Amino acid sequence: MFNCILAAFKFTTASQLALKRAIALARSQQAELHIFNALDYADTGLKKQSPKSRELIAAAEHQFEAEIAPMITGVPKFAFHCFPADPGVAICKQAAEIDADLIVLGAHQAPGMSLGRLDYVAMTVFEKAPCAVMLVPYISTEPVNPKLDFQI
Repeated sequence: MFNCILAAFKFTTASQLALKRAIALARSQQAELHIFNALDYADTGLKKQSPKSRELIAAAEHQFEAEIAPMITGVPKFAFHCFPADPGVAICKQAAEIDADLIVLGAHQAPGMSLGRLDYVAMTVFEKAPCAVMLVPYISTEPVNPKLDFQI
C-alpha cells in the first residue's frame, strides 16, 4: 500500500510518538522512510546557508544518528533530511520530491500550547500535500525516550 513514507519530525516527545507510528508502518509495508526536520526559520531567523543554520543542521544530524537511527530497524531504507524552512510548505515539498505515498505528522503535547501553530502546519500540509496525511495524536501514557523531549 505504501512505498515511501515521510515523517515530519522535531526532537520532541509528541514527534517521537508519531515517528514510532511511521517506523511501524514502514516496517509492515517494507516502505522507504524519510524523516524530515524543518528548522523553522520563521521562529529562528535562519537562512538556509548561514553558519548558524549549518551548525544547527550538523547538531540535528548528530543527534539523529545517536538517538533516532538505532531505533529504526526492519525498514529497507531510511534517510534524515534537515534544513531551515517553513515547516508546512517544506513538508509538502519534501513529500513531492521523494514521491511519498504518506506523510505522518504528530500533534503537540503541551496542554497549554497554542493550537494555532499546530493548525498552521497541519492545515498547510492537509491543503497542499501531494499524498495522504496521517495525524498522530499525542498520548501521554506511551513510553518515550526522555532524551528527545526538547527542540533544536
